[in-house]
Amino acid sequence: MRAVTVIGVLLAAGAGTLRAQHAHQFEIGGFGSYNYYDKQLQLANQFGGGGRLAFSLNDNLGLEVDGNLVYPFPKTGGGPHTQVRFGSVSLVINSGGERNVLYILGGYSRLDMGVNPPYNFAIHAVHAGLGDRIFLLNRLALRLEGRGYYAPQSCCVSSKFVGVVGTAGLSYFIGGGGPHEALPPPIPKEKRDSIIAAGGKPPEAPRPTPTRAGPTYEQRSSDWQHKWYWGGQGGLFVFRTNNESYAFEPTFGGHWLVTGNRTALYLAYEQSFFLSARHATMVEPDGTVEPGNVSFKDMRRILVGVLAFPAQKRVEPFGGAGFAMMQLLNPEVTCSSCQGLSQLSQMQDEANAAASKAFFWWMGGVDIKQGRLALYGHYILTSSARDFLIQGTTHTFQGGIRYSMGSAKEGVTEGH
Repeated sequence: MRAVTVIGVLLAAGAGTLRAQHAHQFEIGGFGSYNYYDKQLQLANQFGGGGRLAFSLNDNLGLEVDGNLVYPFPKTGGGPHTQVRFGSVSLVINSGGERNVLYILGGYSRLDMGVNPPYNFAIHAVHAGLGDRIFLLNRLALRLEGRGYYAPQSCCVSSKFVGVVGTAGLSYFIGGGGPHEALPPPIPKEKRDSIIAAGGKPPEAPRPTPTRAGPTYEQRSSDWQHKWYWGGQGGLFVFRTNNESYAFEPTFGGHWLVTGNRTALYLAYEQSFFLSARHATMVEPDGTVEPGNVSFKDMRRILVGVLAFPAQKRVEPFGGAGFAMMQLLNPEVTCSSCQGLSQLSQMQDEANAAASKAFFWWMGGVDIKQGRLALYGHYILTSSARDFLIQGTTHTFQGGIRYSMGSAKEGVTEGH
């Protein structure tokens, strides 16, 4: 109770001494994390990373979603690392500061503890945390946070305490109104009476300058049309095989965007280096089925398509579709039943053929333009393909940045 009182006093002090100007802003950020687990989980403490998206309802309240991905090793058994994914929704209470914003938060979290036994269960938890945003620039802040997780009920562990996560990262703020103007103090009554007694007219009470009450959704400037954009993106590639459940692997790449009036040509190249080898199962030449007899750990993808930007706003949704070529690099096979090199070579050829396929893709996202610079986040869904080492559809969550390199439309000049 004493700690809660201290936190409340700190927040109230911050609200009372600094002018707030961060209402109605979107916050987009990434962070590195250090994850401490309860001893009952038998997982080594590990560094990870994630991202967040938040919106300030006013100077003191905000809503936020975030995700954290970690690959801890079990403390016992010496097995390979597992995959832990934290997804959270939070209510954030801010101090209302301008350059240094203390905050507390709390909410719901889903903790996916691994993908393979014995770490293949989910925990529904609540969380609470304390943090600070330290503004380095008007729209860029260093964000530090500590958060604890508590599970009232769990399917697989008896301890209600799950762990603690500390994060440090950068946040960028979009939209919002300008700073509140500080008004000069009123004229003292004695001075006002003396002005009236001398036959003068006292000045009127100062009026505050109106400020914008919400996020800016002004029209895009005309320089968005017919431009070349070059950019980069990074995120998570989500897939499964016929031998393993869903895996979340890092992916990054670059793209080229050529804008028209309300549409754009999109061409991207992406590469993913898996944190550990993934396995699929293929039938061996004599009909034997050996689970996980094909392994791969790298993916390459080329996408081409068309995107639509219908609203032409500074902050706007977009969507599109196109074709993709996906290749799993250097698949390796093991064949315990193969009789000689010819059967092993036959199976390797089949694995190579099943490692490269063409797909349809669909994309949806949000684009935020700042002059020649644009920040964005999007989701990509690809179709499934028969006889591919990856089973079913794939999912990609990415964020990135792109920059206009000039006009994509040649001007016409007349000679004299």
